[in-house]
Amino acid sequence: MKFMRLIGTVVSIGSLLFCSYILLFNPYTHTSAEPDVLTSYTIMYLLPMFLTGYGSFSVKPIWLIIGSIWALPLSLYCLATPDVFKYLIIGPMLVVTIGIIMFKNTRTS
Repeated sequence: MKFMRLIGTVVSIGSLLFCSYILLFNPYTHTSAEPDVLTSYTIMYLLPMFLTGYGSFSVKPIWLIIGSIWALPLSLYCLATPDVFKYLIIGPMLVVTIGIIMFKNTRTS
């Protein structure tokens, strides 16, 4: 269970850092994103990743599942875009997998 907590925390923090980096240093325009784009990404991706980080750190697998489902629409949208943005799907998919494993482990214990 401690290993799953560690993986969930690392994936959440990694997703936060990756999304923040590509928003602030866009590889295509070499400028940061506009304020409305920052707001939408914050609500649709960064807040759920904070939630999943809290859920994995405090061993509450339901928060991992809720946060990854919350971030899934934007991640699926970014999956259809070219290059770097398509990798935003990795975080929510790993987190939902870890959440399901943690949920099964807490139910059997």
